[in-house]
Amino acid sequence: MQRHIFSAILFHLLPITIEATRFHNPRFRPESGGILSSGLATLPLQFDLLGSQRNASGFPGNSFWSSSFLHGCDNHDYLVVSHVLTGIDIVPGTNSMYRASVLDITDPSRYAMFEFFSNISSAFPYNGDFNVTLHDYGFSTANPGGDVSKLRTWSQVPGAQFDLQFDLSARVLLDGGLGVFKTGDSTVHEWSMPAGNTTGWLSLNGSKVIIDTEQSLTWYDRQWAGAPRNWTWFELHIDSRNPEVADIPLSIWVWGDHESGIGGVASVREGGVVQSVVPVTLLEPSNRTYTSQETGIVYSLDWVLELADGTAFWISSVRADQELYAPGGIFPTYEGYITVRGTYKGIWEVEGYGLVEISPLTG
Repeated sequence: MQRHIFSAILFHLLPITIEATRFHNPRFRPESGGILSSGLATLPLQFDLLGSQRNASGFPGNSFWSSSFLHGCDNHDYLVVSHVLTGIDIVPGTNSMYRASVLDITDPSRYAMFEFFSNISSAFPYNGDFNVTLHDYGFSTANPGGDVSKLRTWSQVPGAQFDLQFDLSARVLLDGGLGVFKTGDSTVHEWSMPAGNTTGWLSLNGSKVIIDTEQSLTWYDRQWAGAPRNWTWFELHIDSRNPEVADIPLSIWVWGDHESGIGGVASVREGGVVQSVVPVTLLEPSNRTYTSQETGIVYSLDWVLELADGTAFWISSVRADQELYAPGGIFPTYEGYITVRGTYKGIWEVEGYGLVEISPLTG
């Protein structure tokens, strides 16, 4: 039996000052065609891509994470983040964590989050199907029986409720080029599905909103077996400015510190298919920061990000307080909606949106 050990819910619904420059309105464009493409057959992958969605109990530190960019029936845009992590030892008597947040992008003063610890025997309890189901939260395969093409995540936590289903309908983005890369002493296994078709609803502080599927998408991120000690990660969606061409998704990792050394890599998918790996040459934060009242951590809110191919991005978080944590400041992570402007490959002026995840070095 899954046992609920330790929980907290924190709501942040008071008016705030939004200092970030926003280009809005963003365009959330889902993709079709399926996660696999013919080109993957010739890649020397070191793991079974879809097999990692089934009976993967041998993988330590299993992470299942989604960010859903949603256009609602109220003509507001929303971001819903959902994350379950198993095989961890943070709080005694627990081995897993689940958390989520809901942000009204159109009115960023409306925001809610929660983070819970629990004890889950396996993320694949029934015939190898991915299924994490607790009394107030779930993340699972929507069609059991080996069909991993659709996932569902939901929350019944008051104030931050949602029920979303999304297809693995966008071609995969393989981090590090083949879904594996090293960060110091750790090896990260990770792949992403950047723009899946999404249906469902959300409720932020009691107001239920139906999702417009044609103007909504979900990025799904599957990771296991390792992670840096601390990192700043960017999920970016760069507008292709062509309705016939998919937007450009980037998964960008930066880790380390100035004493041990800084590392960084951008994994890019262009034209819906072509993948490339580009070194990060600069990540420079601005003086605009947010200091968490709960954890005391100071988070950067703006960055200049440069890649070796001449790409330069100016990135801003639209709401200062987007930190997820449990009581006492346990296991904090910043999961913030961002806007981006810049020059792609030193040639094209571009804009986009996405998410920054900051996992600080603590303890």
